[in-house]
Amino acid sequence: MKSLFKIIAFSALITVSSILFSSCQYAGIGIEIGNGTNNYREATYYLCSRTWVEEWTDSYGDFHRQELRFYDNNMGEDYVLTVDRRGFRKESSYTFVWDWYDANYTSLRLKYGANDYSYMDNIMMGSNRLDCLLDGYPACFYGN
Repeated sequence: MKSLFKIIAFSALITVSSILFSSCQYAGIGIEIGNGTNNYREATYYLCSRTWVEEWTDSYGDFHRQELRFYDNNMGEDYVLTVDRRGFRKESSYTFVWDWYDANYTSLRLKYGANDYSYMDNIMMGSNRLDCLLDGYPACFYGN
């Protein structure tokens, strides 16, 4: 009888362990969490697969072009070109460290330096577009 109890207890321990230590890839209710999931890999691959470009003209008539490049080592580059009405060009280039800021892969945090962050929220990616709120302002980037 003691042997049967030990076998049942051991079987229960193995079952519980396999559920608890399954590297969080499947929680059993259709939710995938953690950095090892397909959602993480797919979102990261799509984000890093192209240069994201947005162009606009502001209310002063100045032309702006911003290019964002994301790399799978969580580094990135931000290039900004501004051409004013008189043709004066200003180019800036920055590097940043990025990370997904939520479990649904719809927010990014870009760290440019100590206490210098930008946030991309409400990200929707697909059809060669990345729509988001960049620091609270609507932005629409196209893959290049």
